[in-house]
Amino acid sequence: MEYCRGTYCISYPELIDGGIVSKSNYDNWIKRDKVNVVRRGGGSGGCALIALDSLPDKYRAKVEEVYPDSRQAHVEAWIKSNYKRDEEAAAFFHNPKKCGFALHPDKANEYTVNASVINTCIKLYERSATTQKLFGGEYSWGMMATAIETLRKKFGHTLPASTLRFRKKVSQYKARGYSSLISGKFGNQCARVFTKKEERIIEGIVVLENKPWNKNVHDMYEMFVCGELDIYDPETGELMDPEDYAREKDGDLWVPSETTINNFLNKPSTKLRINRLLRDIQLMAN
Repeated sequence: MEYCRGTYCISYPELIDGGIVSKSNYDNWIKRDKVNVVRRGGGSGGCALIALDSLPDKYRAKVEEVYPDSRQAHVEAWIKSNYKRDEEAAAFFHNPKKCGFALHPDKANEYTVNASVINTCIKLYERSATTQKLFGGEYSWGMMATAIETLRKKFGHTLPASTLRFRKKVSQYKARGYSSLISGKFGNQCARVFTKKEERIIEGIVVLENKPWNKNVHDMYEMFVCGELDIYDPETGELMDPEDYAREKDGDLWVPSETTINNFLNKPSTKLRINRLLRDIQLMAN
């Protein structure tokens, strides 16, 4: 069974040879226009394809009886039919300034495929009517994970095979976007090149009274290294000198990417330290 023109279909041989319906009964359906023939058979087009949903109820039930894996196959066919490469993800992973790392093209493509597959899963999750039809009820993470694993070879993705790990990965993706798909080893590499002075710059920005959003920290960091913004040491209250705190890389002032900053700020140890700093500043103010 397969999708054809956006419709899930069963082939003529599967209906007749599978014993779902007799040829004479099928011919009667066609004559009386009882079923939806999505693709006519013959020629180079292959065999006829009939919309599964157009079959009378008892015959649809018989399809599931004769082909017990048909529902799982339906999920896989839907994913294949609705899969679309995420070009925004490709632009993100191939751009070091956006993703924070100079990824090898193969790795950038792998992450792009992973994002595209998850997008398809989320698309299905958000369509309750389609979910009801495909799963015969509520969204099934088990069936979805099985389908994704079966399609690993076709798409070339590297998403988790475990249902719970796959479910967690989707949740992380929905919360953090493309950056959630980047291996932790890249984040660890980034953390190693982050000096204590650079951490102190970010902490000094984050504890400012206006409590800037993560995406604003990058812009304020640029302003600091250019001498356009005063930042104070969050512990000593001392004014930090850009000449002492900023560093150069390849002949230019180095500023961490938004993703690098987000990774640092999302570390549990960083969150604990910033909360402590904010608490201490509040006590001093009182």
